[in-house]
Formats: sequence, structure tokens, C-alpha cells
Amino acid sequence: MASITKRAGKWTVTARVPENFRGPCKSRSISNTFKSKRAAQTWIDATESAMRLGNWTDPRLENVASEPKSPATIAYLDQPFKKALGEYRDKVTPEKKGEPQEIAMLNMLARQPFAIKTLRELSVDDFVSYRDARRKKGRAASTIRNNLNTVAAVYEWLIHEKSVPVSNPIASLRKRRRGIPQPGAGRERRLRAGEEDRIWASLHGDTWQSREWQALFPVLLDTGMRAGEVRCIRAGWVRREHGFIVIPEENVKGKEHRYVALSDRAYDLLLKQAEGKRDSAPIFTMTKNSAEHEWQKVRLAAECPDLRIHDLRHEALSRMAANGADLRTLMRQSGHKTVAVLMRYLNPTKEEQRARLFGASTAEAIAA
Repeated sequence: MASITKRAGKWTVTARVPENFRGPCKSRSISNTFKSKRAAQTWIDATESAMRLGNWTDPRLENVASEPKSPATIAYLDQPFKKALGEYRDKVTPEKKGEPQEIAMLNMLARQPFAIKTLRELSVDDFVSYRDARRKKGRAASTIRNNLNTVAAVYEWLIHEKSVPVSNPIASLRKRRRGIPQPGAGRERRLRAGEEDRIWASLHGDTWQSREWQALFPVLLDTGMRAGEVRCIRAGWVRREHGFIVIPEENVKGKEHRYVALSDRAYDLLLKQAEGKRDSAPIFTMTKNSAEHEWQKVRLAAECPDLRIHDLRHEALSRMAANGADLRTLMRQSGHKTVAVLMRYLNPTKEEQRARLFGASTAEAIAA
């Protein structure tokens, strides 16, 4: 919808670019100034009419359009979007920590109906249809959000790295009310009464995975590390300094080295795992899949089938907070960059809540 205002004796008019406009534009609105209101109204009528018909050309892009473009850049507009998804996957994704996950996502996006359309044909409505279809299939809000954010990243790469004259439809979708699904509440699963003992009992198996889980479980519970970080520990990291390990940036989600404090129990278990191994050798041999497979058997045997491996990180950090650790120390231990993200992992039990508010004696009396 257009707006007309009078300033310093002149009329300034602003036209809004419709969300279904498929052509390139510098921004989602354009303004012009005239000496008379009639001239301003004539301009807005002509501009909005051209936008509705789809043949409007943004004059602000004239200088950009006059610059020489490579044949490949021009061709992007008339090639299927899946070509851009594939090129982004091959050139940009390998530089990221979560490369395997993003490759799988981009391959999935390339199979969607919108991927066969060209950049010139695609509009925000195509991604609204995709969002709604994913919802009908029961996909989580966080999954749909990640998918759309990945599409947005591909568009930003095209715009800023490849100089393709196209607008980002996901940016328009974000401006809509409920346009992008919001993530739900995070998990707050803590170990319940008796579960830790039952897990210990179920870990005394004969398989090599169980023997490694006998060390992995207490290390996760005592340090709050991610399971992937523990599995990548090298023998030399454990021997370097008593009670601490430094995880190199290439093995950390945030791409900055982690300085992790170890309990005496965790340090002794890791040191035992490192016995007889060269410094560069991993102390755990299990893969992510084998660790998950073994954990499924452990949690079923311990009668806690809904307990995930990552819940142990929640448990560990929540215990540290209950023991009085300050936020700065917790962030150093967990590797979180913001307090907001850390707080998702601090889930006090009812007993811990009362103990921190009214003292340990009150909590003990209630428990009794």
C-alpha cells in the first residue's frame, strides 16, 4: 500500500513492492519526490500497476544492470534452483562444522517441487507451500525453520557472492506473522530417581561398546561435554595436564578451542582409556551410530527409554549450577557463547529449586 506525505513543500510518495513480485529489486519499497501531489499520485498509480502486472523494473538497479555480467551470472536466473543448491553444497558447505548434516539437508531441498523452478520463477508463495507441506507431514517447527534458513543462506550467497540480481524470498517470509515457524520449548529431561543406578547396572555387559560406555557415561555426567566431543578425545590431550583437557577448535561446535575441567573420576577413566595408545590415537573407537545403537540398548535395560544421550549434558550442567557454579564458569565449561543458550541447559529439579531458594535444610526436610 502506498503512502504520500508532504515535506518542505514537496510530496514524497512510497510504494511497497508486493511479496509475489518475482523480479529483482533493491529493497521491498521505493520512494520518489514530486513538486505536486497530482504528479506523485500519477507516479504511484503507474508504479503499482507495473508491479501488479510483473513488468516493473527497479530503476535503482540500472547501474548494476549496466555493469558487465558474466554469462554464468546471467544464466543463474533461468536455471533450476537445484543447480544453485548443488553449487552451494559443493563450494560453501565443506567449510562448515556441520558439513554432513547440511549436505543431507541440501540434497533433500533439491528434491522438493520448488527446486525445479528457476530463480526468476520462484516467489515467497513457493516457500509458503513448502512450509505448509512439511507441517502436514508432521515435521517439527525447528526442522522447518532450519530448512528455510538454509534456503535463505543459499539466496544470500547468490546475491553477495555470485552477484545474481535477485531478492531473498525468505526475508519477505520472515516479515509475515507466523511466516517462519518458531522453535518450541527445549527439553528439560533430568535423571529421575533410581535411573543412574539402573544405567550403571545395565552397562556391565560384555561388548566392547558397553566397556567404552562404562567410561563414556560418567565422563558425560561429570563434565557436561557433548558426546561427539568426548568421542574425539585423543590420548595426548588427557596426558597433557592433570584434571583438564583442551579440545582443539576443529573438534568443537563453536569453532573455538574448549578448556574443559575434569572431575577426578572422569580424569581417571579417560587416563585408563588412553593407556597403551599413542598421543594422536582416539581413546574411544565407537562411532556416532554405534554409540547411539548401544545407548538404545542401555536405556531400555535401565527402563528409561526416553532418555537421550544429549540429556546427560543437561543433567551435568544442571548439577554444576546446583552446586553453586557461577555463569561465567559454566559457560567456560559448556562452551556456550551466550547466557541465553546456556540457560536452556539449566533445568533445576523441584528439590534443587527449593534448596536454592530456602536452603538445603528445607529441601532435606521436604524429602524426608
